[in-house]
Amino acid sequence: MNAQEPIGALNPEPAAVVGLIEKLVTGMWPRSDFDRKGWFERLGLVSGACWDDPQEASAVAHYSLRTPLAGGEIASSWTSYGGRFLGISMQLYSSLETDNPSTKEGYEDIHARLAGIYGEGTNPWHDPVVQACVWHVNGRRIVIRFFNLQHSGVMVSIDDAGLATASEVEARHRSASTHWNNSAEGASPFELPRLGTVKLQ
Repeated sequence: MNAQEPIGALNPEPAAVVGLIEKLVTGMWPRSDFDRKGWFERLGLVSGACWDDPQEASAVAHYSLRTPLAGGEIASSWTSYGGRFLGISMQLYSSLETDNPSTKEGYEDIHARLAGIYGEGTNPWHDPVVQACVWHVNGRRIVIRFFNLQHSGVMVSIDDAGLATASEVEARHRSASTHWNNSAEGASPFELPRLGTVKLQ
């Protein structure tokens, strides 16, 4: 989105975004890749290439995605966890400008529409910089975030709630520092504890 566009020129329209979200949280969630492909076809979603580094071993895989929104011209992706379909993420109303009014309007409009359908969401992260709201619907987790650091942007994601939690736990475990003996202190086997000072004569 061009930062000079007037407020109201939102593409895709928030109503279309929320309409897609409603479809994503309705009915059965795909439990196999065969199911996912059929589901994508029915929703007008087109999978692209995997963008992960093949050298990195991770249970989460990321793929490019084309949605029916804005003629398919928005940055979108889908992920799998342990070979199972995890969810979809879309980047909306991006601007190189901080506090872009159109970006903010897009976030607030989507938030208001989702709250009108599913009730007021929660913000489990309490981040004062990145506004966020989360809903749990039909075993799925809807997350919207308003990023407003150097740039402005709205992220919308819809995930299998259970798989999302499992993948986040694993990610935290993988990023935690690992000690040679799994101890909290991380003592090296090559550094013996100092038991006292020997006074030389």
